[in-house]
Amino acid sequence: MKISEMTNDQASEVLLRIAGPISNILDDENSKPMLDEMQNADKSNPTKFLALILPRLVAFCLKDHKGDLYEIVGALSFKPAAKVGNMNFLATVKEIRESIDDQLIGFFTSSGNATATPGQE
Repeated sequence: MKISEMTNDQASEVLLRIAGPISNILDDENSKPMLDEMQNADKSNPTKFLALILPRLVAFCLKDHKGDLYEIVGALSFKPAAKVGNMNFLATVKEIRESIDDQLIGFFTSSGNATATPGQE
């Protein structure tokens, strides 16, 4: 289910579940070069932006943050992270595709801009 189709209660649950794992990924020192590149990328087309960064982000997460990635996918599909780890790969890809939408991407790209220190764009 896309976040734009969720009720407030469902979206709140998802956002609460993914906040910690996303923080773990963003706080990882090895993610800094990729995050800098993402910040400087053209975000005028959220779908194109996601297509550009998703392969590197997924590879990084699978290598260093598999549990965090499973928690994020689980939150978006209302499943426990342990169940995501045991799902068929193609079913997992399908779950991700059905969950991601421009509103979810926009939430995080706008949140990243809002957390900049004063005077920085």
